[in-house]
Amino acid sequence: MSTQPAPSEYHDALTELPNRRLLDDRLKQALHLAQRRDTGIALALVDLAGFTKVDDQTLREAARRLARGLRKADTLARWGAAEFAIVLTDVRAEADCRPVLERLIAALDMDVAIGISLYPADAGDTQALERNADAARSRARQLGRRQYRFYPG
Repeated sequence: MSTQPAPSEYHDALTELPNRRLLDDRLKQALHLAQRRDTGIALALVDLAGFTKVDDQTLREAARRLARGLRKADTLARWGAAEFAIVLTDVRAEADCRPVLERLIAALDMDVAIGISLYPADAGDTQALERNADAARSRARQLGRRQYRFYPG
């Protein structure tokens, strides 16, 4: 009998988090809501940077720790092999994100690189948010361990 959950069209089987497909939908919804409310959102891409090979237990534990550090309105999803994506809602500036990011880095207690892109300051659509957050994450990786950087970084 397997201890892993059954695969889902919208959830990652290992972590039980939303997968990229569900994340795309939630990101689009958050963007539309932010446009209607004249507020902002942030997309943060989290890379478990200190691991050359991340095992299943490390990924599940990282997912649990990240989830505990977020607000209920935010979305945490599995982005890639050792990567997570976070949609932070109701943010207007970098300062609104910093407490959450500091909490996440402290909760993970491992080497991470986080890149953040803000709507509407950095991007006007979901693809640009993803591209810019990825660029900022690359910059955070270059700067060393336990780093986060906002776009343009």
